[in-house]
Amino acid sequence: MTGTQLITLEQLLEARELRAAHQKELIEKYRLPLVSFTVNMPGESKKTPDSSIIFREGCNALVKKLKETICGLEYYDSKNPDTGFEAFFVVKTAERSLKALMLEIENEHPLGRLFDLDVIGVDGKPISRETLGNSKRKCLLCEQDAHFCARNREHTVETLIEKIHSMVDSYIKIIP
Repeated sequence: MTGTQLITLEQLLEARELRAAHQKELIEKYRLPLVSFTVNMPGESKKTPDSSIIFREGCNALVKKLKETICGLEYYDSKNPDTGFEAFFVVKTAERSLKALMLEIENEHPLGRLFDLDVIGVDGKPISRETLGNSKRKCLLCEQDAHFCARNREHTVETLIEKIHSMVDSYIKIIP
């Protein structure tokens, strides 16, 4: 990752469409729920040293959780476009159980707040946090709903990136 690639809104929207198409293909092929993993990274640069660490640790946490719970990993793939790291895990288990496992990772891992672990059901629809009785995600910097803060630009991108860097830096100090 030499130099940081700046991303346009058009590139992000195109990447989202390509990701959705890939998700659909995988669900149609395997007829099993899917975890689509990306990193919550604000700003115009999605591939940074911090996002690389977050992505690696998120993938490791996910695989570890699947092994602990004896869920069958049917398929795994990762992509590394300029718009940010992406991974796809097709898992042999019930979709609601899978979402509960992903929520455990997001809630318990020191970097979990930076993981975007979407579970897509066999019907192609995402399983929401609220479906399992969980509240919406909180902002990294305050107690507001994260979508509210993002939509209203309550915090600067620089402040959010500083917070993320601080979280990654603290995490690196505790791993063996």
